[in-house]
Amino acid sequence: MKKSLLAMAVAAVAVAATSAASAATVYDKDGTSLAVYGRIQGVVYSHSTGMGKTGNSYNDTGLQGTGRLGFDMRTQLTDGIAAFAKAEWEMADSGEGRGGSKGDDDSFKSRYLWVGADFGVYGQLKAGKFEDAVKYVLLPTDIFDDFGCNGQLDNDDKRDGMFMYTWNGYGFTANVSYQTAKDSQLVDGAWLAGAGESLDINNAYAVSVGYQSPDVLFGPIGVRLGYAHTDFQDDVIDLKNATDAATPTLSYDDYDQFAASLYWGSLNVGPYVGALYQFRDFGMRAGVEDYKVQGAEFVVAYGFENGVSLRAGYNWMNFDQDQGADVDAHTIPVIAMYNVTPNFRLWAEARFDAGTDDDKGVNGKNFKSATTVDFEENVYSVGARYTF
Repeated sequence: MKKSLLAMAVAAVAVAATSAASAATVYDKDGTSLAVYGRIQGVVYSHSTGMGKTGNSYNDTGLQGTGRLGFDMRTQLTDGIAAFAKAEWEMADSGEGRGGSKGDDDSFKSRYLWVGADFGVYGQLKAGKFEDAVKYVLLPTDIFDDFGCNGQLDNDDKRDGMFMYTWNGYGFTANVSYQTAKDSQLVDGAWLAGAGESLDINNAYAVSVGYQSPDVLFGPIGVRLGYAHTDFQDDVIDLKNATDAATPTLSYDDYDQFAASLYWGSLNVGPYVGALYQFRDFGMRAGVEDYKVQGAEFVVAYGFENGVSLRAGYNWMNFDQDQGADVDAHTIPVIAMYNVTPNFRLWAEARFDAGTDDDKGVNGKNFKSATTVDFEENVYSVGARYTF
């Protein structure tokens, strides 16, 4: 990148922080472009929200400030091929991290990092850090800010070492992804691995397909299907000095995942409905019983022309371990948003327990003790966000 281009990018970030500009293309010349985008928000989270959202290790009600900064880059290589790249980071004020660890310093970590090639009508290929192909299937019900997606896994699985090919045409979309061996990767639902749900991956692949129709009454109708398989490492621990119980990766062999979703409408203006079913089936080693996590989500929304949007849903998740716990979580997420301007949003959100297993079930387990995830508390948040 030329020094002049880098200087323009730095200047654009400074300007965006003090103006009401929307996501901006700060350089566009001779087939090369650079766009800068981001957001800054402050959110008050109620007690017992979990995952460090309250910004303190005591899980008391608290204000959490976060921000994102991203760059989208693109340059034309030939008449039919363009190179592109993305870099996006998440920032948060001091407080508790995802695994419940305390920290005195502000956090700064990557969310997405990839580089790729766009072959036009022949699709796109990218490599870097992002979710696998199944993520595409989960999006129709991922319409809340914090408290939705309680019936699905893979929503947070941003992983390193990924390749993905995507093709779009005639209303169809197809994705194929492959992951190379990587240590300490987030695996939604790997609750037996301890805090952080982190495992070492040997390899993984996923595929997804979808179709979206032209508008029917109030919007398009879409259907999506996806499948994924992941193998975990089994040769990185010296078994003479550690047991399987103390080495989570050795307890996990692999998983298979299937997901299907439907939707009708648009989240911009007018009505919207969506539904999802998914399961992730974990195969275990060393005498640990296999288990399956399945779930379903149903959402409805309505967007008004004045910028107000109302959304509600029903989420169900089931944890079923062979010869072990079989427990369910039922939650109802709701959110009301007001886009005051294209750059500034206010919202209030809540999640209500709708019958999550909270007594002692099979083998003395309830949903929280079996999975470490707490859906028993009603929680809420109120926030404001500035986007540039």
